[in-house]
Amino acid sequence: MISFFRALLLVACWCCSQANAAELRVAIGVQNATQISMQSQALPDDTPGYEVIAFSEEIAREICRRLNAHCRVTYVAFAEILPGVESGRFDLGFGNFLRTAERERRVAFSDTIWRSSSRLVASPAMAKSFADRLGQAVTLDNLRDARVVALENSQQFTFLKRIARERNLTVIGAATPAAVINTLRDDGADFALLPILTAYAQLRRDGTQQFEFVGLAQASHGLGGTVNIALPRQRNELRHSVNRALASSRADGTFQRIMHRYFPVNLD
Repeated sequence: MISFFRALLLVACWCCSQANAAELRVAIGVQNATQISMQSQALPDDTPGYEVIAFSEEIAREICRRLNAHCRVTYVAFAEILPGVESGRFDLGFGNFLRTAERERRVAFSDTIWRSSSRLVASPAMAKSFADRLGQAVTLDNLRDARVVALENSQQFTFLKRIARERNLTVIGAATPAAVINTLRDDGADFALLPILTAYAQLRRDGTQQFEFVGLAQASHGLGGTVNIALPRQRNELRHSVNRALASSRADGTFQRIMHRYFPVNLD
């Protein structure tokens, strides 16, 4: 009988601990409405941008594990992440966000997850045609008289619009990375300018035979920087806890193992 009551007590304690366990509401940015409907389900590996999304989710779950918190993951459109974190709807926001002064007025940021840069993408034939015309290899610094596609409202799109008149560039906006590559494929643009991880993931899935990186990676002019997790500004204790979890995952090699599962490059 004593053993029976002891068992009941253990079950009750376990239930209480589960009920009182911390929960972190995590938003992960995705490209389209189909993905948004797949909340808390396994992400198919043919999902557009799968590598970036899956990497973000695995890092989020590792942080939750180290904080002894339940991770409630929701896939949302990128445009919803910062407003959702700012309003308190989400505790953590993963959207490959560069840390900018404008964004820091709205949300807080974790320590760096990785360092981002941007790359030009084109077909080998197009890159050669422009190089022959320039008399040198094409780079972002010497690109002119060209049609360039980028993600709408991205840092890359903003940069291109800023230099368009001086370089005689026609700047085209596309809603998703897949749409960027399709614009190249349909001859709607000569070059694309994308964040490096987005470009890598999209080319790996949808264009490695047709397109290639052109020139060197660019991080100046707002085209690169540190990528961070967005958090509510008033949650300082949470931010410190997340930073400790990130640091410990790097120290024991877990972070690097997760990254190399999805990307063959070191982004530290």
